[in-house]
Amino acid sequence: MAQGFRVGAFIFLALLVAGCGAEEKKARASAVAEGYLKAVKDKDLDKAMSFFAKAYFETRSPTGWKADQRLITTRLGPLQSYSLTSWSWRTDFVPPDSGTHVTLEYDVKYAKHSAVESFLLLKPFTRHEYKIMSHSIASEGLLTQPAR
Repeated sequence: MAQGFRVGAFIFLALLVAGCGAEEKKARASAVAEGYLKAVKDKDLDKAMSFFAKAYFETRSPTGWKADQRLITTRLGPLQSYSLTSWSWRTDFVPPDSGTHVTLEYDVKYAKHSAVESFLLLKPFTRHEYKIMSHSIASEGLLTQPAR
């Protein structure tokens, strides 16, 4: 009985600590995503890449990523503005991705088309900064072929 109480108390305290500071989580994670978006708007792809976790580039090359960014700009136009529309967070205690996960969704205006961009950011328990783990763009402009 006492061991069950200790386990329950530990879980309660862990969840309590993990739940503290939701607005801080939102602010810190959105600062990273918006730093990325500003770098893209400023056409500074090297800086934009710095907001991603190292694991992001384990499955794609930086050169390929930059080529993708050029294609996005060709189809959507230069980035004009962005606005956070929704967010959520969760804490995972299971490795290898243990830490705080924040999902952010933005309405993004490009010169030719609009998009909805989603980011998944992770702040591992062992670090104090968020990094982008996943990024997706949904836009009809990506489905069209550019005019020649």
